[in-house]
Amino acid sequence: MSEALDNVDFKSFIEKFAYMKTTSINKERTGLSPKTRSKATRKDPYPQQIKKRKLSISKVSQYPLDHALPDIIDHNLLVLFVGINPGIRSAQTGHHFSGPTNHFYPCLVESGLTNNEVVNYENDAELPKRFRIGLINVCSRTSRSSADLNKSEMMDGIPSLINKVKLYKPKILGFVGKCAYEAYERSCKDSNINNSNKSLPFKFGLQSKKIFWDDGGYTKISAMPSTSGRVSHYQKDYKLKLFKELKTLIDIEREQEGTNKLYQLES
Repeated sequence: MSEALDNVDFKSFIEKFAYMKTTSINKERTGLSPKTRSKATRKDPYPQQIKKRKLSISKVSQYPLDHALPDIIDHNLLVLFVGINPGIRSAQTGHHFSGPTNHFYPCLVESGLTNNEVVNYENDAELPKRFRIGLINVCSRTSRSSADLNKSEMMDGIPSLINKVKLYKPKILGFVGKCAYEAYERSCKDSNINNSNKSLPFKFGLQSKKIFWDDGGYTKISAMPSTSGRVSHYQKDYKLKLFKELKTLIDIEREQEGTNKLYQLES
């Protein structure tokens, strides 16, 4: 009888030891008790990272992606730059040419068009008063790339652009993007646009065409590649060269203005 009791006690002792050993191993593996572990596994493993990512996007997305950027325009501008359409970053910030790799503002500053004052996309609304520079787009629809636009979208924006040029009368209209200029060129059937030298091959810089105002004056046309960093075929050095050429044209316009004012005073 005592031997049977000894066997039972020994068996109970072994089972208790085995349970304790298994429990300790589970704790070592998970660092949690069985009850806590089952509760923890139901949680999202990356809650902090997801919250941070959503927060960063919400700070940038001040505008919906279908929000048209405002025209930065005024009367008597020396140059009105014409972009193709807003990129994703520009639509998010509400500012023109605001992509992190866009060369527009670096070229604007380095060419001397801002009198060597440093500006960036956050200063776009100040450009007309400070430097007589305006910004506008041919197409208002946001896209990741200009290749996402079709020709009809580009063409549809040209009549409005021409009307604004006639109203505000900038000295030079500077297309930033060859496809923007090509959309304008296809619209040159308009009777108020000079179609001379139509057969000449395209070359960046000053163009032969002009937009005539109702009072007899006109706006000269210039074209350069897109300043987007995604356009790798044309590097920043080449774009800066075209900005400097534009600066030379603007300096000539300034001198002509001075001459005209002096002539008016003398007369």
